[in-house]
Amino acid sequence: MNKLAFIAAALAFTGCNCTTSGLPDKPAVTGFKVTINGVFVGSDPASRSPAPVVAVCANQFGGQANVPADKRGTKDCRLAILPGDMSVDFTADAIGSDGKNANTFNNTVSFYAVPGDATGPYENRFATATNGRATGTFVTQHLYGEVQLWVADAPPTPIIDGGLVEPGLPVEPAHRTYATGLSPIIFFEDPTLAKVQIPDGFDNRSSPFVGEFLTIGKNPESGDRLVQSCTDDPGNNGQLVQMVVTGLDPAGFYVQDITACRQIELTKDSTGATQVRTQQLPESCQGVLAAGNQTVTAEQWDGGALQNPLACAISQKACAHTSECSIYLPGTFGSMFVYNYSFPDGLDEGDLLWTVSGSVQEFTSTSQMTFPSWSIADKVRMRPPDQWNMWLGKIPIVEIDERICGSDDTISPFLTDQSCGHNKRNLKMESLESALVKLRNVKFPNKFINCDYNNDATVPFFCEQKDHQGNWFWGSCDFPPSPPESAEDGMERSCWQDCVWGMNDSLNTICSEESTFLNFGQFVVEMDPAGAREFGFDEALPTRTQRLSLTNAPAEALTPYGPDVELNFGCDAPVHVHFSGDGSGESELDPVLPGNIPGKHVLGPSEANIGFLAANLPDAGPAPTVHCWVAQNAHYRINVLTRDALPELKPDCHEDDPDTNAATQCKYLRAASFDITGHLTQIQPSRPRWMVTPRDPDDVCCRPGTGLSCPTPVKPCNGSL
Repeated sequence: MNKLAFIAAALAFTGCNCTTSGLPDKPAVTGFKVTINGVFVGSDPASRSPAPVVAVCANQFGGQANVPADKRGTKDCRLAILPGDMSVDFTADAIGSDGKNANTFNNTVSFYAVPGDATGPYENRFATATNGRATGTFVTQHLYGEVQLWVADAPPTPIIDGGLVEPGLPVEPAHRTYATGLSPIIFFEDPTLAKVQIPDGFDNRSSPFVGEFLTIGKNPESGDRLVQSCTDDPGNNGQLVQMVVTGLDPAGFYVQDITACRQIELTKDSTGATQVRTQQLPESCQGVLAAGNQTVTAEQWDGGALQNPLACAISQKACAHTSECSIYLPGTFGSMFVYNYSFPDGLDEGDLLWTVSGSVQEFTSTSQMTFPSWSIADKVRMRPPDQWNMWLGKIPIVEIDERICGSDDTISPFLTDQSCGHNKRNLKMESLESALVKLRNVKFPNKFINCDYNNDATVPFFCEQKDHQGNWFWGSCDFPPSPPESAEDGMERSCWQDCVWGMNDSLNTICSEESTFLNFGQFVVEMDPAGAREFGFDEALPTRTQRLSLTNAPAEALTPYGPDVELNFGCDAPVHVHFSGDGSGESELDPVLPGNIPGKHVLGPSEANIGFLAANLPDAGPAPTVHCWVAQNAHYRINVLTRDALPELKPDCHEDDPDTNAATQCKYLRAASFDITGHLTQIQPSRPRWMVTPRDPDDVCCRPGTGLSCPTPVKPCNGSL
């Protein structure tokens, strides 16, 4: 007799009326059937709209409104990655162990998307099932790739804000099964470098995809390819993503997508508040002349025959004037630093990549990928040398000017204007983060001061504040309820801010804090000041350059300045230049400024304005019109780091160095101006907050001072100012 038969016989003999109460009951719910009822942009049911599909699909159906509902979110017609909230309507039916609807299930259920981040209050994170069915709306952000909505008999995702937020949490039922159900896949577009970095709002300090492990691009063996979806950039819409290695670093490399979509510059946030007062200039309205094949703008066109009607250069919209065209950000958000922890062996500058993968992180507010991997599509060093730059040569290098720095186009600079890109709402600079950019005509420091008095390798930060009268000033960053600043920190902070912004003992000098340079290699340079472009100055903000016309009568700047202001000025013919407190008094006794030669002057304690009087006037007949200009030097400043590219260059030099050669090189350096090409990175804690890092000696050139040479090993710049 086997053991089971023996037990059965024993039970029968004893007459035992046994039950199986010790065994668990079958769960009432084993899963959920999840149905998606719609995906929308926004969280307010009264104002939300259907989620748009990628531009390539929309074009196939003649526009977003014509895309059939059953096509939206399919693999061939993916939904677009968008910033901000999206809402997903769903129905979840409880399924019992018998595979049928569990109509007795009445628990609360939670829901979340993978990938995706829950947002909003608890009411957007759970729903109550009635007779086995739950309907709800999940509000989420950062949906990309293959998305599925998960519904579970489980508590909702907790809200953490300095601790667990409890108000709004549903009452927990007595029993949870933790049964789960998944929706069918909702296909969103795959991420590009730009989609990973476009901020959700007007804040440049972080990527919306921080913490996500992403793969950008497609390997050819996948049978698929990643293409651009550009709503406002027809030229790049549908183009294959092309990621180029733009530079190598001892700890990684920079990569830039050369087909990334141009982005429209927005001025208002979601509340309607204006965040950008001075936009970029609009794209050109232009056409091509039938005779001569010459491109002309609408403003230059004289009515001659055109090959095609006038159209905006990028958006291709029909236009009659440039003002009718779109305004784009200077960059595309399509660049990133890939942090490899060591030199990326096997990569060369100019290589084309199929893919780059890694975890998105922020370092000093610069987005980067960590724990990376990549695959190479074209290793250019396997080509002939004349083709090594075949991809790199397609990179557009944007020149950083006062408009991109984020200043308003007004005569008077604001306090923070000196720090290029200081405002955290500046998306002009953010759109260029990790991209190759150019600084033109910058001046290196003529003074270094060590403000680290206690030698602890740190100097306190400083921030803009208002005094009791509402006037802005630089002060500590210890805002209440923080403890007040110590006297020692106050001394170091005052030293640093006076140096960097040229105040008090550093007035009208270019000063850089020495311990920052010694510890991090970065130092402050002064950018090309405002003035006439034809004289080599920055006229990106035209209101800041006052232009005057004079004949045989004097003319003064219409808006006066004030003491201690540094002015740049010039005229197209010889003039007498006069500085006064009341804007008058020009005479032939004033010194003469030659024509087409820029002048510079720091207004004295009793001076507030500048005036001009034409020199060498004819004895008879009408005097020729002389055109002059004048602009205040706002002392725009930005950080650079040349230590890796130019180790021989010594910015912290001394003109009285006992070494004759070192003293001479220092004199050359401080008299010269420099053009610098390099990668733009954000260093949010620093002042200024942005830095340009050249890659090698070829990224830096010099315009030597009068009668002098460029410092070793910098080469002279070629071409015009």
